Amino acid sequence: MRSLLTRSAPEMRGTAPRRIARRVPLHVTLGVLCIWSVLPFLWTVQTSVKFTRDVLAREPVLWGYETTANAYRAFWLGDDDINMWGVFAYIAGAGLIAAVLGLVGKRMRRGWPWYCGAGVVLLVAMWRFPKIWETNDEYDFLVNSIVVTILTMLISLSIGLVAGYGLARYSGISGAVILIVALGFRALPRSAFVLPYFFGATWIDDWLESSGVGTFDFPLIDFPFIDQLQLLDTRLVLVLALVAVNQPFTIWMFRSFFLDVPKELEEAAMMDGATRLQAFRKVIIPVMWPAIIATGLFTMLLAYNEFLFVRVLAPTEWTLPVAIVSLTGGESSRTITEAAAAAVSITLPIVIVIILFQKHLVKGLGAGAVKG
Repeated sequence: MRSLLTRSAPEMRGTAPRRIARRVPLHVTLGVLCIWSVLPFLWTVQTSVKFTRDVLAREPVLWGYETTANAYRAFWLGDDDINMWGVFAYIAGAGLIAAVLGLVGKRMRRGWPWYCGAGVVLLVAMWRFPKIWETNDEYDFLVNSIVVTILTMLISLSIGLVAGYGLARYSGISGAVILIVALGFRALPRSAFVLPYFFGATWIDDWLESSGVGTFDFPLIDFPFIDQLQLLDTRLVLVLALVAVNQPFTIWMFRSFFLDVPKELEEAAMMDGATRLQAFRKVIIPVMWPAIIATGLFTMLLAYNEFLFVRVLAPTEWTLPVAIVSLTGGESSRTITEAAAAAVSITLPIVIVIILFQKHLVKGLGAGAVKG
C-alpha cells in the first residue's frame, strides 16, 4: 500500500470527495440528534413568551405571534404593573459585571480575587432584587435552590477529595471494602432512602422538642430567622440527604482521577520539606482542578434538579423543581405559560454555567478516561 507521499495529485483529489462523502451520514445524524435534543427547550422558550390564546390554539402557532413577558411577571413578581424591561436590564447588568470580572480573573495569574468579586456582585444583586421589586414565593424557592446546591457541592467535594485521595493511595483490603460499600449504596434507588431520612429527621425533631434543646434560648448565640431548632422542613436536612446520596459518586470519581496523578509529584514535594497535607494542597489540588470542576458540575446538577427528597423532607421549604411541578398540575390554562417561564428560568443558569466551564469539563472527563 502506497503512502500519501507517493500518491499522485489526481489520486489525492479523488480521495478527498470520498472522505467527505463518508462523513456526510455522520454529520447528518449528529445534526438530527442535536435538533431533537434542543427542540423541546426551544418549544418551551416559545411557550413562555406567548399569550395563552396562542398556546391553546388547535394548530400550533410557530411564528407571527405576539410576544409578552406576562408569564415571567406572574411567576416571579407580585405586581402586574412592573416594567419587565427594567427587570431584564437589572439582571443583564449584574450578569455583565460578573462576566467582566470573571474574564479579568481568567487573564490574571492570581485570579481568585476577581472570581470572588464576581460572586459578590451576583449575591448583592440577588439580595437587592426583592428590595427593589415585590417578589412572589418562587423567589424564595430560587434562593433555597441556590443555597442547597452550593452547600451540597462544597461539602461533597471536600469529603470526596480527601476520601478519593486516601483510597487512591491506600491499597489495603479495607479500602476495597469501602469502595464496594459505596458502590452498593450508589446502586440502590434514591427512593429507598427517602423514608429513612424522613423518620430520622422526625425522631431528631421530637427529641429536640421533648428535651427542650430546640426552644432553648442560647445566651451568646442569636440564630437569625430561627425561632426553634429543627431538622425537618429546613435547608439543612436537604443538604445532609443530598450529600449522603451523592458522596459515593464523588468518591469514585476523585479516586479514578487521583489514580492518574503520579505519586512522584507529592513525593518530590515532601522531599523538599513539605508535609503530606501541604503537598496535597499545593501540588495535587492544582493538577486536579479540571477533575474538581467536572465532578462539581455533576454534583450541582443532582442537587439543583432534585425533586423527590425536597418534596418529602421539606413540605414548605421548596426548591424550584417542586414549584414547577406544582404549576404543571394546576387546572388553570394560565399555568402552562407560567410553567414554561419557570422551566426556562431554571434551565438558563445551568446552561450558562456549563458553557463557561465547558473546557474544564472536557479536560476533567478526558483526564479520568486516559491512563498516562
